[in-house]
Amino acid sequence: MSTPGTDRILASSVRRTSLTAVGAGLAALVALAVVPEALHACAVCFDPRSENRFAFVATTAFLSLLPLGMVAGAGVWLRRRIHELDGLESDGAEGPDPDGRAD
Repeated sequence: MSTPGTDRILASSVRRTSLTAVGAGLAALVALAVVPEALHACAVCFDPRSENRFAFVATTAFLSLLPLGMVAGAGVWLRRRIHELDGLESDGAEGPDPDGRAD
């Protein structure tokens, strides 16, 4: 159970934590604005040659979309499998024996 004093202390702690996080974020933004060269961490990302830039962007897109495609593919496979098993049950056909034995 919480008491009014405990609630006030908790609210004060949350407020301090929020202010600290905001202050740290602002400090990071100011530091990056003062030293813009730090933003160019990857030499390939800002290569003036269009072939290299295109290769970097294409690779980034591929690696970003690959996990999404894998999850979507697993979802499609699972949905088809569920519909397939539902179709077996509604037809009255028996599935494989859980023990793996043929009678």
